[in-house]
Amino acid sequence: MPKFDNINFNSPPIMFAAWPGMGNVALMAMDFLRRTVDARLFAELDMAPFYVPEEVIVENGMASFPEFPRSFFHEQHEPNLVFFESTIQIEGQDAMTIAETVLEVAKKLKAPRIFTAAALPVAMSYKAESEVYVAANKNWFLKELQSYGIKPLEDGFISGLSGLLLGIAASKDIEAACILATIPSYATSMIYPKGSLAIVRSLSRINDLTLDTTELENVVNESEKDFEEIEDRLRNIFPILMDTDEESIFEESASSEAEQKDDRVPERVMARIEKLFKELAKKKDKARAMELKAELDKWGLYDIYEARFLDLFKDD
Repeated sequence: MPKFDNINFNSPPIMFAAWPGMGNVALMAMDFLRRTVDARLFAELDMAPFYVPEEVIVENGMASFPEFPRSFFHEQHEPNLVFFESTIQIEGQDAMTIAETVLEVAKKLKAPRIFTAAALPVAMSYKAESEVYVAANKNWFLKELQSYGIKPLEDGFISGLSGLLLGIAASKDIEAACILATIPSYATSMIYPKGSLAIVRSLSRINDLTLDTTELENVVNESEKDFEEIEDRLRNIFPILMDTDEESIFEESASSEAEQKDDRVPERVMARIEKLFKELAKKKDKARAMELKAELDKWGLYDIYEARFLDLFKDD
């Protein structure tokens, strides 16, 4: 556990924790909350035991290691809040160790509950408001959160430490919940501030925080032009869908793996997909793009290749 001076709260603090994830909604939301309440840094978790670089960054022929990940604890009094933010997701046994460490700090500070956040990709347009769902590790806590108008996540999973923390917290008698905001399924590898704003508003309401969200609202407004361009490109790539319902244009990319009959993809299919990617990289062609999209959907591969597919048209 990181060393820090004694911190005395006049009442038990609420704790928030965030890691990078889809749409970066969690980290952006928690970072905004921390900065807005002007929380003070009080400890840093040494990431050296958990992180081994797997690549180097090359710029103008010069190779260097990527920036070393960092994880910080911040605190604020009146309101009594504690924040943990990390710039990297760690997997496996090390993830368990990190979650345990965060919860040890929560115990030492007598924090009775902790909130994480995550994105929930669905078939939606950027024009739609992000809906908010919740998963909690205690039944009474879930009911309390539902009283704020937040829907329970009926089924599914929460990957990474944002979900793992809930399970470990239950064994330590700490109430924990993950607030999830819906984002367009095509935006998982992009920054989606509208999802962050929805999380901030929900956490503010739950914890009786009065915050000025103008800064984040401006970021949302500025980002909408980019998402409008992306959706326009998708319409141009798939003109057959232009006259259909607004959201149906994006439903293809939200298909579930459960709908696939066979998890194995023949080598000839993978070779065909790679060939189409290479052809489209050399020359943009709507017919070829539709063919590639159909092939990816057929074999349940679109979610895996989504970012690469959209990158083909980002400069159009």
